[in-house]
Amino acid sequence: MQAVWRGVISLGTIDIPVVLYKATETDSGLALHQVHAEDGSRVRHKLWCEEEDREIEYREVAKGYQHPDGRRVVLSDKELATLPPPDKGRISVLASVDDGSIDPMVLGQAYHVGGSDPMTDRFYVLLRDTLRESGRVAVTKVALGTRESLAVLRAHNDLLVLQTMSWPEEVRRPTGIAPRSDIAVRPQELKMAMHLMDILSEGFVLEELHDDYQQALQQVVADRLEEMAPPHHADVTDLMALLQSSVEAARSGRVDATPARKTAARKTASGAKRATAKKKPATGAAAAQKTTAKNTTAKNTTAKKTTPRRAS
Repeated sequence: MQAVWRGVISLGTIDIPVVLYKATETDSGLALHQVHAEDGSRVRHKLWCEEEDREIEYREVAKGYQHPDGRRVVLSDKELATLPPPDKGRISVLASVDDGSIDPMVLGQAYHVGGSDPMTDRFYVLLRDTLRESGRVAVTKVALGTRESLAVLRAHNDLLVLQTMSWPEEVRRPTGIAPRSDIAVRPQELKMAMHLMDILSEGFVLEELHDDYQQALQQVVADRLEEMAPPHHADVTDLMALLQSSVEAARSGRVDATPARKTAARKTASGAKRATAKKKPATGAAAAQKTTAKNTTAKNTTAKKTTPRRAS
C-alpha cells in the first residue's frame, strides 16, 4: 500500500507521527481517454485565450475570478502569497463530538492512518482507545492538497481512520425539494414496506457486490486487444499450432520456388558453358602469336643469365 501523506497528529502538545493511505480506490477501473475516432490517437486540449482567439503558453496563465456582472480580477503571485498558508504536514485535533452527530452526507475520502515511529506508538494507541471507549470522533483540520479541509478521526478496528469533511458553508440546503408535509402513510403500509425490505435483505452480502459496468468495459477492451495482438504474442499453449502453420508455409514456399530454381539452374549451366568456352586453347594466328611471345621471353631470360659481369 502506497503512502499518500506523511505528517503528525497534533493533540495538544503531543505530536504523533503518522502516514496516510487511501482507504478506497476511486480510480481502480479502466481510464478511458479522449481520442480521434479515425485513428485512435490522443486528443490534447490547448490553452486558448477567448479574447485574443489564439493559443497561449502555460507561463502566460494566471489565477483569477470573474464576477457575474463581467468584471475580472487577475491575482498575482505576490497577492496569493499574502494569503494564510495551509498548515501542511499536520492533522490538528480541534475537538471531539459524538459519532452520531456527524452527518454522513458531509463525509468524503477515507484514509487509513498508520503509525510511522515505533517510539510514539503508545500515543497512537492511547488516542485510538480513547475515541473507541468514549464513542466519539475527533474533528480535525488538515491540508492534503493546496487547501485545508475539515476531517474526522475515528477508531476503526485496530486502526485510526481519517475521513475528509465538507466545510459547513459548502453544504447546500435542500429547500423546496421535499414532498409535501401533509402526505402520510398508513401503519399497515409501513409494516408491509418493512417486510419487503426484510425479504430483499435475505442472503445479502455487501462484499459480493461489484461494478458491472467496469467488468463489462474491461472485457470489451480485452477482446479488442486480443484481435489486435500480433502472432508472436500468442499463448504458449498455441505453440504446436504455430509450428504446424510454419511447416505448411515452408512446404508451400518450396513448391512455389521450384520453377524459379529450375530457371536459375539453367542460367548457371549456360554461364558455366560460356566460361568453359573462354578457357579453350587458341588456334591459328592466335596460337602462333602466343608461341612467338613465349620464345622471345625465353631468349631474353637466357641473355640476362649469360651476360658476364664487368670487373670492378
